[in-house]
Amino acid sequence: MKKIWTILLIFSLSLFAALPVLAESFQGVKYTVIEKSNLGSIKGSIDIRLEKKVTKEFLHKLALKLREAEPRKYERLFITYYLPGMTPGSGAWAASHFNPNLQVKILGTTLEEEKALKSEPKSSSGEIIGIWLDESPYVGAKYTFMRKDGKIIMVRKFKDVSSSEKEMIQKKQSGSLRFDEKGGNDFGEYYLIERNGNMGVYDNAGLINTMRSIK
Repeated sequence: MKKIWTILLIFSLSLFAALPVLAESFQGVKYTVIEKSNLGSIKGSIDIRLEKKVTKEFLHKLALKLREAEPRKYERLFITYYLPGMTPGSGAWAASHFNPNLQVKILGTTLEEEKALKSEPKSSSGEIIGIWLDESPYVGAKYTFMRKDGKIIMVRKFKDVSSSEKEMIQKKQSGSLRFDEKGGNDFGEYYLIERNGNMGVYDNAGLINTMRSIK
């Protein structure tokens, strides 16, 4: 009998885990709770997936709403925000932490910074393969891959207006275009255009980051 109850319990838990995460909405913007954790009443953590990029003011108001909705009132509450395609635990786009006072920080590119990167004139000296935006914390860069003078060039334009160029080697991998730095690098890092048009950044350990196509 005990064995039957154990099986039923495991089955019910597996069904619960398979339930879809329902999206909520705040001021017309949908978001989902990825994960919650806590350390008693001392510290709470919430990971949020936003459907799109928002302003710092929006994050401030959402953070207050999320804290108010928590049944347990933590001394400190740490909230991190991820955009579509970003991998939780690999660097958030923004954070709003009650530590204990509320502090809101956008770690990736803001709406204004993205607009500035997009508005930069495209290079007319080469054939554009694609343009992607890197939302990694404290980085914020536009990646342009182009064919120029018989070479493949990767141009990075950072949100602080600095830039860099690297020559790349183009390959085919599972029907997709892959780009490796000419001469290689210490970590085996390479870039792969995914089927949805985004750019995956990989190394010897697997996927590092996903960059959104903005071409």
